[in-house]
Amino acid sequence: MNTTCICILNYNNGPKTIRCISGVLNQTIRDYRLILIDNHSTNDSLGVIQSFLEKKNMQFRFVNTLNEHDDLHPVPREIFIIKSGKNGGYSYGNNLGIRLAGSPGMFSYLLIINNDIVLKENFLEEIVNCYEALRIRYKTEKIALGTTELGADGKIHHSGFHYIHLLSGITFPKPFFPSFKYIVGSCIFINIGAPLMDESFFLYFDDTQYSKILRRNGYILESSSRSRFIHDVGGTGKKNIQGMIFKSFLRFYRLNYPFLLPLVVPVRIVLIAYLCIKGKK
Repeated sequence: MNTTCICILNYNNGPKTIRCISGVLNQTIRDYRLILIDNHSTNDSLGVIQSFLEKKNMQFRFVNTLNEHDDLHPVPREIFIIKSGKNGGYSYGNNLGIRLAGSPGMFSYLLIINNDIVLKENFLEEIVNCYEALRIRYKTEKIALGTTELGADGKIHHSGFHYIHLLSGITFPKPFFPSFKYIVGSCIFINIGAPLMDESFFLYFDDTQYSKILRRNGYILESSSRSRFIHDVGGTGKKNIQGMIFKSFLRFYRLNYPFLLPLVVPVRIVLIAYLCIKGKK
């Protein structure tokens, strides 16, 4: 069964999630199933999404990933909804979907996408073809794909990757030695059986750490240039974004490059101060 499981994480943003789901429903191929994970929303966004699905005559049901007696095999185009018992962040929420998608015999591929993106109509078709071609070339299923991100103006923001300059901790769109390449977490395509994310990362650097995990598990990081999506980069709405980024930044370096902390922390502090001053102008 070469079916793609698509995981979308929702938290308090029904309209954006509905727009994202609409992009999935408009795909040129139909061989997919959708898992919606609600990360313990505190508003009525899940109810808004349910109303949308009902109007579209889409079948959906709530599932418990911990209940071994659930009949998880879906009917055509049925949508699974997981209600998380807590807001554990990006990695925690997506891990719920990864575990469910890994149920034996259900799926071949896994697509993890942010709820603030819209897939081009031929996205799934192009990315599956790319993965299969790379699987034959590398003779392995351990391939993780990033994809091309477009802005609302149609211009390319990145080709699926960003690069962290290890001596400064600053992210660049192109490699700047010494650097670490990682798949941008807004859209990741992997095979079923891929490892879980690190749930100690709530937000930010979670995709960087996941790329570390994938590489440690023997995965090849590639990009599908023909698979494109539009990303609404309006921000998360969090008040203390720079504080959250700094906390995750420290954790990433402590786990992977502790010897570089004396170099990168001062650079990061100066960068945060600059961004705060710029934001007040």
